[in-house]
Amino acid sequence: MASRLGLRPSPHRAIFARAPPSALRPATLAAGRLACASRRLVSTAAAAPAAAAPDDGWRTRQGLSRYADRRDIEFVLHEVERVEAEAEEVRGVLDSVEDFVEEWGPVDPALDQSPPKLITAEDGSTAVEVHPETKRLLADYHARGFAEMEELGLPFSVQCAAQFLFGGAFPSNPLGFTVLTRCAADLLEAHGSESLKGEYLSDMRAGKVVGTMALSEPHAGSSLGNIRTTAVRAGDGPLGQEYRLKGDKMWTSAAFHDVTPNTAHMLLARIAGPDTPPGARGISLFLVPHLLPDGSPNDVEVVGLNKKMGHRALPNCAWSLGGGAGGATGYLVGEPHQGLSAMFQMMNAMRIEVGLWAAALGKRGLNESLLYAEGREQGGKRIIEHDDVKRMLLQQKAYAEGAFALTIHAATLHDRNAAGDAEAGAMLDSIIEVVKSWPSEWCLEANKWAIQVLGGSGYVHDYPVEQLYRDNRLNMIHEGTAGVHANTLLGRKLRDGRAAPLFAQMRASAAAADEEAAALPPDSRAESALLRELAGSLREAVARAESVTEVLTSDEARPVALVNAHEYLNLVGHTVVGWMWLRLATAAARPAAAADGADGFYCGKLHTAAYYFRHELPKTEPVAATLLSLDTTVREMRADWF
Repeated sequence: MASRLGLRPSPHRAIFARAPPSALRPATLAAGRLACASRRLVSTAAAAPAAAAPDDGWRTRQGLSRYADRRDIEFVLHEVERVEAEAEEVRGVLDSVEDFVEEWGPVDPALDQSPPKLITAEDGSTAVEVHPETKRLLADYHARGFAEMEELGLPFSVQCAAQFLFGGAFPSNPLGFTVLTRCAADLLEAHGSESLKGEYLSDMRAGKVVGTMALSEPHAGSSLGNIRTTAVRAGDGPLGQEYRLKGDKMWTSAAFHDVTPNTAHMLLARIAGPDTPPGARGISLFLVPHLLPDGSPNDVEVVGLNKKMGHRALPNCAWSLGGGAGGATGYLVGEPHQGLSAMFQMMNAMRIEVGLWAAALGKRGLNESLLYAEGREQGGKRIIEHDDVKRMLLQQKAYAEGAFALTIHAATLHDRNAAGDAEAGAMLDSIIEVVKSWPSEWCLEANKWAIQVLGGSGYVHDYPVEQLYRDNRLNMIHEGTAGVHANTLLGRKLRDGRAAPLFAQMRASAAAADEEAAALPPDSRAESALLRELAGSLREAVARAESVTEVLTSDEARPVALVNAHEYLNLVGHTVVGWMWLRLATAAARPAAAADGADGFYCGKLHTAAYYFRHELPKTEPVAATLLSLDTTVREMRADWF
């Protein structure tokens, strides 16, 4: 029994095992809105991508895609989170997504290697030309109805599971067009006038108009209160209040492309006039289209295409408004001076998705390096049998699968909050900085180890892991840098007793693990002992985090509390992901015991949980000691000493 769990690797490797595709596709789906979504997504015929080529022997391992682990996705959804959706219905949706990524996934390296180009026409105008396969991929995405998942009633948690599959297959981010358009459309639907929604919303939902988020300027990134783009009232038009805008925008993705004839920017600007408050309180939200309702071009111009490290399928532009005499036409969305407030209403969902994309790339790196390690021989045996390679694979698995569990848990909290559960909303608000930042940092670390498993092969374009690292690097930067989120977590979110519910919830999970350990059959001693060990370790880690939080949020520590805020973010993050791994282990213990070691999936979950608690969670101890000392070495370093 002890050797079954071991904690030694099971000789039966079924981490990626699943039923054949035909067994997973339901012949019929139950009635209801979710079933309608499933039918819509399953039934639409696909167009095979021209660039997709067979990838014999490398693309799959024991019958499962290299892009993600369907069994793991369904385990987290149904056995851990118990989402309020029928398993068969969810499977129908995920089957459709998996079909799509299997057909189109092989195109992604070409999109990375041939990024968009800035084209200058004979008349001197400029535009962005994207890869032809990007346009075909996006057309097929919309033809299959994937853009309608939200409208057809799929829970956000299930949508995130689908996004996880998309993210692993398309690291160069061609689907960024759809994500940004959905976010822009959600903003318009929530805050726009009926006339604006009538003009743009249905076309945005259908993929006929791409939406963007135009926030940053050359001098203003995180400090949006410093933006200089101005809007002057120009009276009422057929679509509501019209303004003439002038300024410069930077880091705008999915802009000035040839995917669709028109693009609608959701843009932040400052209304000119004495009534506009200074700083962030004076920012308003506008819709600025490329083409005006009469079909004439707006006064907007791309001035540069940023050459990026990753996400190369998605153009990222510097552009200007109002270079002509009159200024660019824009339409006020919502109330004046409420632009940031409107943006922040959708930030939780965006931050969950950033963490999810990071987790997807971490998992893809694990799959790629696992495939390589099973086929590569050195020293007379496959390198997967070498201890250090196992360590690197375990680290990837611990980071990527822990991050995935965290993001799906956050998505279920989002669902519950939308249904009126205020406690779920408060819990999500307390961990959202971790949900965005921890996967972004540590799944990048996972990609580092994926490269290392492949050695020199991991460093070249012939294998995909170097691209995964480049693409994942952005996630620590966009939607708020790690430093910004660290300051928010410590400086605001977990102050004044607001951390108590989070710590209480983690302790409740430890108690539940103890109860499950006691309830396991008598012949499950190894599983019971492991659950008790993990529960005890989590209690110790929670106590550490609680003590550090109490000290850093005290009045005495206030002047220096934020000096090491990033370390605090990692302390809380490692503890929260430990919580996730305890929940995963608690769900896996009983089926692992019932299978008596014959199911490598559950054995792998328990073994990875043990690895995380024995190798990763102890890293919080020296971090806690540094934080409790209120060390100010960083602050005391003078700029002229570097």
